[in-house]
Amino acid sequence: MTFGQITLMVFGLLMLVGGFMGSRAGSRASLYAGSGSAVLLLVALLVTLFNMTLGLGIGLVVAAGLCVVFVARFLKTGKFMPAGMLLVVSIAAVVLLAFSVL
Repeated sequence: MTFGQITLMVFGLLMLVGGFMGSRAGSRASLYAGSGSAVLLLVALLVTLFNMTLGLGIGLVVAAGLCVVFVARFLKTGKFMPAGMLLVVSIAAVVLLAFSVL
């Protein structure tokens, strides 16, 4: 496994866990959003098996989109948990995936 593939796998699992944790707090939207983004990231991981650049590119786009979502949530709530933390994780994923694509 390459560094980019590991990044996709870990980031996808973190989004899945985040969705389940949000649902435990009573947010069905978190469950659906977390599960949906996790599926997209794991699909990107599968695509890397056939086309590394395309799969990493898909993952990069998903991670960038999640950055936008978490910036908006952080600005709305002003709370570091969970939006700020997930924003930091998403930014890290964007940086790691961008370096993996190069």
